[in-house]
Amino acid sequence: MERYLSMSTFLTEPRMPGSGIDSNSGPTELRNSLAHETDKKYPESESGGALVAGIDGSRCAAHAARWAAEEAERRSGTLVLLHAYAIPPAGFSGYNPYPANVIPLLRADGLDLLRDCAAELRRDFPHLAVSTEQVYGDAVDALKHASKRAALTVVGAHGSNRVAVALGSVAAEIAAKNPVSVAVIHPQDPPAGGPVVVGIEESFDDGTLEYAFEAASLRRAPLTVVHCITAPAPSYLDVVGDLGSIDEPARQLLSERIGRWSGKYPDVAVHPIVLTDRPASALLDVAHTAALLVVGTRGHAGIGGILAGSVSHELIAYSNAPLVIVRSRSAKAAVS
Repeated sequence: MERYLSMSTFLTEPRMPGSGIDSNSGPTELRNSLAHETDKKYPESESGGALVAGIDGSRCAAHAARWAAEEAERRSGTLVLLHAYAIPPAGFSGYNPYPANVIPLLRADGLDLLRDCAAELRRDFPHLAVSTEQVYGDAVDALKHASKRAALTVVGAHGSNRVAVALGSVAAEIAAKNPVSVAVIHPQDPPAGGPVVVGIEESFDDGTLEYAFEAASLRRAPLTVVHCITAPAPSYLDVVGDLGSIDEPARQLLSERIGRWSGKYPDVAVHPIVLTDRPASALLDVAHTAALLVVGTRGHAGIGGILAGSVSHELIAYSNAPLVIVRSRSAKAAVS
């Protein structure tokens, strides 16, 4: 069992069953025969480049992969479909409860899944370059490894149990640990023609606003910029008293930051909003008809800034709109 769980094999364009790898070969033989295929590299560009989408056979993951294909085509990028498989620890020392061929069977099923998904996306997006990768191991670790040189990682958030998603899921773990920006996609399609919504706070990486402007421009959609004020007032506002009295200074700050990107994206109509509310509640309310919800991180491991504490889980669990968590440069360095 220990040798099963220590195995880690990576496939760039995986071989199909019957391609020369014996379906009865064990993990060691598979590892040795595939070791030369572990050096897949993806473009570093945050515009264009490769998008990595994790698939697991669920409808939710297939929906996320299709969203990733649309986004990759929109950004003139490429798409990598990733499937991770593993068997959970079981039994005891000297006893293995699993059939001897369980690893090859799981691997073959994964290859079929990758083949079918890739074929469907290549058919529907004929100009998009789609490649595949399969990994034996933990899904979060596999996605993190595959995403190091990607532009965006895309995962599905299973919508059947929002409480479970809120408490912990692959989507939540990837959002916290991934070295590059992450898109979390729910099963439902966003409304056609909806705006892009971005949430910003006092301390945020300017890349979040840049990503939102670019996303709005690519979609030919308006951009709603949301800034939330909660007690105590942000440090840059030297105001004491009713929170309503600080709206104007906040709007001025918002206008200055928006102005940095409006000139670069003159085609984007911008609607700034200042709200006195909890960030998660405000964003979920504003983004209920959005085509995309964009938020950012601060420069440390894990989710910070607007995603501090439980806010990240609330957005991942309850946002109907596709959610993009933009990883700042310093945050990328912290989780690499």
